[in-house]
Amino acid sequence: MKNFVRIFLICFVLVGSTAFFVYHSLNSFNNIIDNLSASTFAIAKLPPILFSDKTNKEQIPTSTLETISTSATSTETSTTTETIPISTVSTTTETISTSTEDLKLSFIFPKKNSKVYIGCTYQLSFHSSTTIRLLETALIDAGAIETIDPIASGLARENKIEPNSQSLDWKVGAVWPGEYYIRVSGINGVDLENYSKVFTISKMPKGIKC
Repeated sequence: MKNFVRIFLICFVLVGSTAFFVYHSLNSFNNIIDNLSASTFAIAKLPPILFSDKTNKEQIPTSTLETISTSATSTETSTTTETIPISTVSTTTETISTSTEDLKLSFIFPKKNSKVYIGCTYQLSFHSSTTIRLLETALIDAGAIETIDPIASGLARENKIEPNSQSLDWKVGAVWPGEYYIRVSGINGVDLENYSKVFTISKMPKGIKC
């Protein structure tokens, strides 16, 4: 009986010690968890770094970079602005000059002292150094040096020339008989001064048809 009591007491002490150790361990673990939680909440409650503070700290390098970039851009823009117009003007001038030099025209008809009659149709033929698509013409009174209106002269101001053709048809209008010449003021939209020889416009004699 005594041995049983002793065994019981020993087991009770061991179980009690174990239970106390477990309780103490769990209590310590809970304390650690609580401390970690408290630290986490404390960090979470700290005021965040304001965006304006970061901006203020980074404004100096950012501003400097923007200034350099703007200066470089301004310099490049200025250079481009000064270079492109000069190049464009130079190229345009050369193109127009070359085109004008290449445009040459001489009339085959009418010849000097040729005679044409009012109301008749004639073929004004010419020789040119380039293909002519558009010919700007006018009939000029050789005595008064006056331009005759296209309606009166029958010669259009702008004449479309057929491909591979070097002539245009002209029906002489109702103008005063006299001496005239034809002025060419433009070829293919390019200004050019050229003249035919002086010829005579007369009334159609009776009994003769065009």
